[in-house]
Amino acid sequence: MNTYKKIFYFSTILFFYSGFSYAQNINLLLRKGNTCYRKGQYKNAAPYYDQVLKTDPENIQALYKSGVCNLFRYSKEQALINFEKVLQKDSSYDKYLYYWLGRANQLNFNFDQADFFYTAFQQKTSKNKIQYKEADRYKYQLKCARNFVANPANYKIQNLGAAVNSSFSDHSPVVSYTDTLLFFTSRRVTNTEAKEEHDGEPFEDIFYSYRNSTGEWSKPELFHLNTSGHDATIQLFDNDTKIFIYSYLHDGDILLAHKNAGTWSTPVPVKEINSADFESDAFMTADGKTLYYATNHFKKNGDLDICFITKKDDNTWSKPQTLSSLINTDEDEDAPYISADGKTMYFSSRGHTSMGGYDIFKSELDSVTGQWQKPVNLGYPVNTPDEDLYFCLSAKTKRAFMSSYRTGGFGEKDIYEIIPVKNIQLLGSVMKGDTSTPFPNVTMQYIPMAGAMKGAQKTQVNTLADGTYTTELLSDNAYLVYISQGKDTLLKDTLVLPLNEFDHYVYKQLYILNIHDTAAVKDSVIHKVTDTIKTIAAAEIAKTVYFESNRADLNAEAKTELNQLGIYLDTHKEANVYISGHADALGSAAINNALSQKRAQAAAVYLKAKGISAARIKVESFGSEKPVETNATVEGRAKNRRVQIVVK
Repeated sequence: MNTYKKIFYFSTILFFYSGFSYAQNINLLLRKGNTCYRKGQYKNAAPYYDQVLKTDPENIQALYKSGVCNLFRYSKEQALINFEKVLQKDSSYDKYLYYWLGRANQLNFNFDQADFFYTAFQQKTSKNKIQYKEADRYKYQLKCARNFVANPANYKIQNLGAAVNSSFSDHSPVVSYTDTLLFFTSRRVTNTEAKEEHDGEPFEDIFYSYRNSTGEWSKPELFHLNTSGHDATIQLFDNDTKIFIYSYLHDGDILLAHKNAGTWSTPVPVKEINSADFESDAFMTADGKTLYYATNHFKKNGDLDICFITKKDDNTWSKPQTLSSLINTDEDEDAPYISADGKTMYFSSRGHTSMGGYDIFKSELDSVTGQWQKPVNLGYPVNTPDEDLYFCLSAKTKRAFMSSYRTGGFGEKDIYEIIPVKNIQLLGSVMKGDTSTPFPNVTMQYIPMAGAMKGAQKTQVNTLADGTYTTELLSDNAYLVYISQGKDTLLKDTLVLPLNEFDHYVYKQLYILNIHDTAAVKDSVIHKVTDTIKTIAAAEIAKTVYFESNRADLNAEAKTELNQLGIYLDTHKEANVYISGHADALGSAAINNALSQKRAQAAAVYLKAKGISAARIKVESFGSEKPVETNATVEGRAKNRRVQIVVK
C-alpha cells in the first residue's frame, strides 16, 4: 500500500470513529437528560439538553424537552422559542406540541396565539383526556387575562433583588411588625446540608434577612428551626413573638413556635387544625380569636379549601368550618391573609377569575351578615398568567409582598414588593413675567409620555381669573405639558412626577411666562412668543384634623390621619412637618391662643410617640386669627377648630 493510500485509509477510519464518538456523546447526553426529565427533575435535565444544542442546535428532541424544562424552571421566553423551532421542523413531532405551544404563549402574554394552539390541540385530542379539560380551563383564563391586562391596576411591582432572591424558588414572605425583618422560604443550596426532594432540587428551608435604613436587605441566613424535610414560613404574629411554620409531617402540618427572651421555642403541631391530610397555610387574626387555614382534608378531589376555627369563651377552639362557595371553588384556594382590622381577606386561588396559575384575590367582610363577600381579582400587574401568591401586607406602609414567577426574575418564584401608585394633586399658577400679574384663561394640557402607565390619563384644565389651576395626575409618570391660549401654543414643557403611595399628596407648580406680541403682516394674527420659563416645583402632603369645642384631645379619626402621616415620615427621612393650631372665635383671645397651642402640641406629641424626631417637627398656633369658614354658624366653627399639617 503506497503512502497516499495509507493516508486516505487512516483518514477515513479517523473520520468514521470521530463521527461515531460524536453521535455517542449526543446520545449519552440525551439519555442522562431523559432520565431526569422522566422524573420531573427539570433543573437537572436542562443542562444536558443545553449541551446537546451547543453542538447540534437543530436536535429536535433536545429542543422540545429543553422547551418543557424552561417552561417549568428557567425561561418562558426561551421555551416559546424552542417550541416554535420544533413546530417549524416537524409540526407532528409530538402529540402534546400544540398543548405546550398554548402554555408557552399564554405565559408570554400572547393570548390569541395561545387560544389558537389550545383549540388546535383539542381538535386532535380525546375529550376524555385530562389535558383536553385543562385546555378548556386555560382558555377561560385567557379571557380573564385579556381583560385584566387591558385594564391594569395602578401598582408598581418591584423585585426585592439578588440580596434576597436566588436562581431557586424563593417564596412565602413574612414581614415583622417593624418592617425590618423578613422571613421567607427558599429551595436554594446551602453549605450546611444537601437535602434533596424527588424533583432533584433541595428541600425548602426558612431564611431571614434584615433591612437597613437605606432599604437594602442583608445576606439571608438560615433559620435554626429548619428540619431535614420541607420547612416554610407562614405567619409572624402577636408582636413578632409567635411564628407559624409549615413542616412536611403527615403530608403537611402547621407548627407553632414562641419567642421568649429572644429565643425561639421548639415548634409544636397546632392540633386543632392538623389532620392526616395536607394543611398548607394558616393565619391568626389580629385579635387572636379566629384561625384561618388551608387544607384538602374536606374535599374528595384533593384540592385545597380555606377553613377556620374560632376561640370560645373558655379559650378552647371550635370545630373547623369551611368558608362558603363564594370563596372556595373546585380549584385550590390557599394562603389566607386577614387585614389588621379584620375586614379584608386576601388569598390565592387557581379558580374564580384567575388569569393563570394562582392569582391573588381579596374579599370584604359584610358587617351585617359576618360573611365574606364575592372575591375580586387584584388584577394585572399584581397577577400574571403564571403563579402569584403568598400575599403579605406591610405593617408600616401601604406596600405589600408576594411571591411570583414572572419575566425578569432571578429563577423560579421570586419575592416582590407591591407598591401602590396614587394620584398627585397638582396646584399650579401661571403668571405674566413682564407684569407679575395672573395669566387667566390659559389652557394647561398634560399628556402622558411614551411608557407611561395606562392609568395616566390625558388631562386639560384652564387657569382661573387669578391664574391658578388644580388637577390630578397619576404619580410616577412623565407628562408633556402644553400651555396655550386659543390656537397659540405658549410653551411646551415636560413634567416628571415622583412616586406617591399616599393620599393628600400635593405638587405645586409655578410658570412665569415672558410674552411679547408680534403682528404677522400676512394674516394679521397675533402670535405669542415665549422668551423664558421659570418652573418652581415642590411636593408636600397636607392634612387637617378637627376637634370638639373647647377640647384639645385627638379623636379616633385624627389618630388615623396621624398614623398614615407617621408611616410616610418613617419612609421619607428628608421630610419635615409643619403643624399649625387653630380655634374658632368663641371665647377670649387668650383662651383661643392657649387652646390652639394645645391642639398643635397634641399632634406633635403623637407623631413623636411614633418615632418622628422632634427636630423635624415645627409647631405654631394662631388662635382664631385664621378661620377657613365663617364663625357665625355651627358648621363653620367646626371647620375652624383644627390643626393643619404640612409635610415637605
